[in-house]
Amino acid sequence: MQNKADTVIIYDNSKENKIRKGSAMRGDNNSFGFYLKELRLKAGFGLRRFASLIEMKASNLCDIEHNRRSIPKEYLEPIAEALGLEKESAEWNRFFELSRKTDELPADVEKIVRRKFVPALLRTIDNVQLTDDDIKRLIDDIQGGKTINAKSS
Repeated sequence: MQNKADTVIIYDNSKENKIRKGSAMRGDNNSFGFYLKELRLKAGFGLRRFASLIEMKASNLCDIEHNRRSIPKEYLEPIAEALGLEKESAEWNRFFELSRKTDELPADVEKIVRRKFVPALLRTIDNVQLTDDDIKRLIDDIQGGKTINAKSS
C-alpha cells in the first residue's frame, strides 16, 4: 500500500495530479516547468544563478520547474527576455502557451487584448465567421509586411 508521505501534489497548469515522489517531470516535456528548465539549461544558466538574475528565490524557481508552484505572471516576460527568447518566435509562443492555466489566455496575449481595437477585431472575426484558413491568411498578410489601409480610395 502506498504511504501518504510518498505522494506529493503537483500542479501542472491544467489540473491537480497526485504522483509518487521522484517521478515528477520525468519525460513530461509538455509542462511549463520542464520547458522552463530545458530553456534555462540550454541558455547555460545554473538554477541559483538564473534565480538571482530574475530576482526570485532559487527554491521558488525549483518548485516552478518541478510544477509544484505556478509561475507569477509578472515574471514571464523578464524570464523570456533573460533566456533570450525572441518575441513571436516558436519558443516565445510555446513558453507563454505552456505558462497559462486552463481556460486562461497566455500572459502576453492578455496584454495585447487590452489594446484599443483588439476586442473589436476579435468580435469582427467571430461575426463574419472567418475560417481558420482565413485567419491564417490574415496573419500571413500582416507578417508579410502588407499594410492594411482602413480608408478605401
